[in-house]
Amino acid sequence: MHMKIAQDRRNEQGAWLFLASLSVFFFSCVLLYAIYVVIRVAPPGGLSQPFVLPINFISTTVVLIAISISLHLSVGAIQRERRVDVWRYIIIASILSVVFFGLQSSGMLAMIQRLQESTQQDRSLYGFTFLMVLVHALHVVGGSAGLVFVLFGLSREAYDHERYWPIQFCALYWHFLDVVWILMLASFALAAYASK
Repeated sequence: MHMKIAQDRRNEQGAWLFLASLSVFFFSCVLLYAIYVVIRVAPPGGLSQPFVLPINFISTTVVLIAISISLHLSVGAIQRERRVDVWRYIIIASILSVVFFGLQSSGMLAMIQRLQESTQQDRSLYGFTFLMVLVHALHVVGGSAGLVFVLFGLSREAYDHERYWPIQFCALYWHFLDVVWILMLASFALAAYASK
């Protein structure tokens, strides 16, 4: 058991490095997006159509926060050896991740339709915004894979009050996805405001 805990400590260090590198990546993407918006909105050409933020993105934000809360509760439950509660919270988070993909897909489809409506697609914000949303969604796929990994660990009774790093990392990763999404959503909202 002590060897597994020591391995978890090494994994924790690697996980923090992974999250730090993802932070740099997403910060760079948001910064690049801001520069892109300023260039596209600025005269003399300006945008060919105003940018409208899909309303589904507000719903997906609520779902992401609900997933994070559920996973945060699962960490507290495993620390108190409440296995039934851990199962419940992880299953709820897994179901909500499927709901997230449904809502996010609908929002992304709306952006594609708006892009196709544009007479000059190269003077629209929808293409780059779609790319940003897609990159975030791909990272959510990674978070969903983490949920499946945790579920398999729970089925093998691999976690207890001393060894629960995989559950904790899964929660941290989803918290990270929340923060990134909220920052991205704020930048999209500012872009929508600037494009009016």
